[in-house]
Amino acid sequence: MTENEKARIQREVSLQNLKGKPKLSKKTANSFNLAAFAFPVIYNFVYKRKKLAITFLILTWIPHFINHFVSSGFYLTLVITISILTLLLAFISGLTGNKDAYNARNYDDEIDFLKSQKCWLPFSIAAIVVHILIFPMQITGHTNTIQMLKLAEAKETLKQAVVNGANDGNLLGVNTVENDIPAYFAKYLKKGNFNGTDTITMPNGTTFKIEGYLYECGSKKQNTYYEQKTSCATVTIDLNGNKGPNEATSMDELEKIRSLVNRSTKLKDIYTLYVYNDDLAAKAGTVEQFALERFEK
Repeated sequence: MTENEKARIQREVSLQNLKGKPKLSKKTANSFNLAAFAFPVIYNFVYKRKKLAITFLILTWIPHFINHFVSSGFYLTLVITISILTLLLAFISGLTGNKDAYNARNYDDEIDFLKSQKCWLPFSIAAIVVHILIFPMQITGHTNTIQMLKLAEAKETLKQAVVNGANDGNLLGVNTVENDIPAYFAKYLKKGNFNGTDTITMPNGTTFKIEGYLYECGSKKQNTYYEQKTSCATVTIDLNGNKGPNEATSMDELEKIRSLVNRSTKLKDIYTLYVYNDDLAAKAGTVEQFALERFEK
């Protein structure tokens, strides 16, 4: 007997069993299936609702795959929209779970079906409790992603300002360029400090301030990308302005964020970049380098 013939016979037997078994009562058919709600991917694959399971998988991973290509504002909207859609689909999965699961397998009757569903119950309750407990960490994770996206956007905005300022020599009212220092740092050469501040507004409306000082920062130890350049300035970017916390994230805090030890750690809002005559770069081995490597477009 060929494999095709075996499959055909199995389908016929399944259809006969389906026709022969009693229908679910309205109460059971309309009851909420907690397992289908708590395990929308696993449960729907087990009970042959593959399209619904795949939809959940796609929705869950969309933010992780496209955060490299979208703005921080769009990412926030996307996460909120996907969260609402996922929760809605989970409720639909729970509402239709009993009926579809009963028809997907050859149960003798409703009692046999209900017995099989009891084994899912403790795991479903545990999964819901875990989801509730880790929800704050998920929110923090998305907040950190938005923060890193903002830094990448700020870097690009400042790069354009640096390039334009170097080309026309008229950025922030400074008209002289000395020793290939960006124009808007030239007037601070004698003191070696950049004591003023300036505000940059992003295309999406986000406002942040910059401040910095002249620095010799082109050695390989300090910056592997611009190891041949020595003249640059250090710019401190405060993404939240006066809102705070007005602190820089330490490497220890970054390691917590990257590990499973304490995902509730939030990135802070102050970052430092090296400004050259034609570009900006992060110091090697810093939080800024990690953020830009992951999220710079």
